[in-house]
Amino acid sequence: MEKREKNIMVCVTGQKSCERLISHGSERRLGNAVMYVVHCVQTGQNFMNSLFESDAIEYLFTAAQVADAELSLLRADNVDDALVDFASQNNVDIIVMGTSPSNSENSIVVRLQRRLPDIEFDIV
Repeated sequence: MEKREKNIMVCVTGQKSCERLISHGSERRLGNAVMYVVHCVQTGQNFMNSLFESDAIEYLFTAAQVADAELSLLRADNVDDALVDFASQNNVDIIVMGTSPSNSENSIVVRLQRRLPDIEFDIV
């Protein structure tokens, strides 16, 4: 059985661990599948939680470019809604995310898994 190319969405935060997540997403990509690197913040917040936001965004852009991925920076009132909409609109099959600081039933990973049951989640 031939493996189908699956579009990948790598969810990153303002942390340096984003390079590890992008690298993992690249390892999962087959053929011409599209990989999206997505960073979403709530309206009114800085994108990268840094005084050096432009440097951090440039770093993220470069990491995505090296991985031949499309970078999307999203700002929304509801981060969960924005990520769900992005995944749906871009036919995402796999979402790569880092582990949530809290393993509670209300972590962002669990919330997204509930709303996107047909998408594979790869928690790194």
